[in-house]
Amino acid sequence: IPDDMLVNTDIRRISPVKVIGYVYNNEEELELSITIKGTMVLPCARTLKDVNYPFNIEINDVIGKNSDNSLEINQNTLDIFPIVWQNILVDVPLRVLAPDAEEESIEGDGWRLITEDDKKEEIDPRLSKLKDYFKE
Repeated sequence: IPDDMLVNTDIRRISPVKVIGYVYNNEEELELSITIKGTMVLPCARTLKDVNYPFNIEINDVIGKNSDNSLEINQNTLDIFPIVWQNILVDVPLRVLAPDAEEESIEGDGWRLITEDDKKEEIDPRLSKLKDYFKE
């Protein structure tokens, strides 16, 4: 897949894609059964580090004259690249996390991310006198 195809996507790189399958010609329609395998590199949602994301896509499609898919058929040649590329783009997840992203503490200038385990139950000092008032 050419690098210029990746420009407006979250995909940073993509390994050579392996496409295995068959195409049946049933009079006025084509029946496609294709498996697409490969690995794409996506940015981690927390750290923006590269994350390898393997994909395995199954396509079972029927293409006819009235179909939405417009494939270019030249004599005995069928260009399935548009269908392959479209299905790869659909398979890109909204976000991925690097395996070590959970281990990194997330902090900034004057703030840090805390979990429920880290959170202590603190009583507002202005309301601390009420704690003694409602003892049972």
